[in-house]
Amino acid sequence: MSDILSRLRDLGVTKGFPETIKITAKKPSEQMDALMKTFPNGIIVENDHGYAFINRIKQPLSKPHGEINMEKEIINAPLFNSMMEISVNRKEETLAFDTETSGLSNGSGSFIFMLGLGYFEAENYIVDQLILPDLSAEKAFLRQTELIFSRFPILLSYNGKSFDIPMLQSRIHFHLMPDFTKSITHCDLLKLTRRYWKPALGAVNLSNIEHYVLKLQRGDEEVPGYLAPELYRDFLRDGDASHIAGVAYHNQIDVISLSAFLLYLNDLVINAEKDPDLWKINNVSETALMKHNLKFFSGRIIADLNNLSLKEKKALASKLQRNGESEKALEIFSELAAAGDHEAAEKLMIYYLKIKDNEKSEFYRSLAIDLIEKDETIGIWSKADKLTKIRNRKTR
Repeated sequence: MSDILSRLRDLGVTKGFPETIKITAKKPSEQMDALMKTFPNGIIVENDHGYAFINRIKQPLSKPHGEINMEKEIINAPLFNSMMEISVNRKEETLAFDTETSGLSNGSGSFIFMLGLGYFEAENYIVDQLILPDLSAEKAFLRQTELIFSRFPILLSYNGKSFDIPMLQSRIHFHLMPDFTKSITHCDLLKLTRRYWKPALGAVNLSNIEHYVLKLQRGDEEVPGYLAPELYRDFLRDGDASHIAGVAYHNQIDVISLSAFLLYLNDLVINAEKDPDLWKINNVSETALMKHNLKFFSGRIIADLNNLSLKEKKALASKLQRNGESEKALEIFSELAAAGDHEAAEKLMIYYLKIKDNEKSEFYRSLAIDLIEKDETIGIWSKADKLTKIRNRKTR
């Protein structure tokens, strides 16, 4: 049985492949020839699983992407790394990644037919588009992806953690190949744009980021992403690769936009150090910026503490404490306790118990008890429970 399944896989038979597609029996070389005709810059490479087709696009770095200067270098900035949640020292160590698939499910019935990989090299930006000539070549397609992945320590994607990588892993597992996706640091830029740009832009799909952030206008070659599966099916039916030329353009721009956004963000961080108004001008939520990067903005927040609500102040103090900035947290808790907040007084009591400052811990214990007893919004049983816990809290 295992021999039969292996032969079926080698022939490109996959569980769940749409029954409406009848693939014309053609030699892989004919499909390769069709791809080469449509993509004259393409190359055919051989690896230990067969042949793979790569449409290689070289774009001079002197050509901007929207308003982004692709020649810029990454400048070391701790805030930039904090926002990215990874350390990026050189743009050349990043690989931008985007897929075009036969469907939106990452089950065994869907597969990747085009995989764009973008990277900086010398004076050019390279996009290597792996295009699947037919399903019998999928193992070679995946192996070539692995070989390119292995050259870079950092992967950039847009929703890649939720979609592209799981889809890729499902195909890797189907072919019983080692999972090479786990050895690379992955930064999903969708998480970043949702956090910092969604409050101002609402929708943060890549087309919106291109329009409002990168100031990019796509060309007439663009086709909507939802048409990609049907256009690839047309290629499989009649062997005419011109059906997917627009899909390749769409994929190419997606990939370049990821690397362009990386340079844009680094440049914004550097310039905003001198001119903080640039955050607002660039539609960045300053609330999110300060909340998620307290190490860099806590001083500014504390200076502007009066503009925060009671809930925001307590959340800020708790986060500062978790980040090891106890001195700043204590300032806020002390102000809140003095204003009559029993939770802040209890936090201070616990802190001083931990550092064995008995005088201050007892002071805030008494204050917390007094504030709870006077609080008429607390139910009688809840109040009794709180008071018992505070009175019984011992020095550790």
